[in-house]
Amino acid sequence: MPRYANQNKITDALIVITILKQIPRHWITASQIQQNLSALGMELTPRRLQRILESMRDCEELQIEVDKTNRPYGYRRSVPDSDLVIGNLPPTQSLLIRLFEEHMHYQLPAPITGSLRYLFDKASLSLKEQGATDKMNRWLKKVAFVSGCVPMMPPKILERIFNAVSEALYRDVMLHVKFENSRGEQNEADVSPLGLVQQEQRLYLVCQFAGYDNYRHLALHRISEARVLDFPAVRPRDFSLDKYISERHFNYSNGRRVRLILEFTRPETARNLSETPFNTTQKLQKLPDGAWRLEADMDDTVLLDGWIAGWREKAGIRKVEKILIAEKA
Repeated sequence: MPRYANQNKITDALIVITILKQIPRHWITASQIQQNLSALGMELTPRRLQRILESMRDCEELQIEVDKTNRPYGYRRSVPDSDLVIGNLPPTQSLLIRLFEEHMHYQLPAPITGSLRYLFDKASLSLKEQGATDKMNRWLKKVAFVSGCVPMMPPKILERIFNAVSEALYRDVMLHVKFENSRGEQNEADVSPLGLVQQEQRLYLVCQFAGYDNYRHLALHRISEARVLDFPAVRPRDFSLDKYISERHFNYSNGRRVRLILEFTRPETARNLSETPFNTTQKLQKLPDGAWRLEADMDDTVLLDGWIAGWREKAGIRKVEKILIAEKA
């Protein structure tokens, strides 16, 4: 057999393997697969990709499912798309994976959590097979997260909404959304997703509406429909989610920057604030009369006022002063 023929077979095999790696356990369209391949430097025409996908679908060993109920067709794998899981996982690893699944549900994009689904399932299965279910449940009850705010039940977010939003963010493409604003009015728009922010129990999509240059927040629980579009998102070059948050868009700020001065009498408070300072500007000193004085540059927020009110008596706070540093532009 000519050498070039062998080389062509190897090339074809590599193409199939690369395409296979782009098909996760959740649904993905051919155009999305093509975009992923293009990002890897592999350019295939839609027609050729479609032919390859049809051949792969007909190969039972690859276990590829096709959803033809809607166009474009969806593809997914019914076998693990990760080589991380081999055999049973040790109980300690399984417990950590279960904790990760429980507490990071809204912190990772759906394409990633979808690809980890087999790992989560394998962790649960390993624990059951090893008879550790009761121990696992008891252990999980020994680990807790305590919020510093008034506890509230989280709003209901539809899984398909979260999946669409996180996919659009992950792929940097636009979304068409139908949503309800805070006044109960129904709206719809094409938006460029810029970031996902979790504030206590609520999730907000930071985005730009098509044709506008200002930033908006959409609460995910108020979105009734979200459709991923095949148009690239318009992302401002100077936009940074960290900077946007630091500019006090999510901490109930009145827009002022102040120098906070506290005087308090409890040494336990001094120890706590030295271990977990407000920020790097904080200065803490002991006064001649045995009390303590703290100075820190802070955003003047409702949360700060609530902290002071809640700790005034317990911390022995005897003086509170705010000196204006700057107004928000």
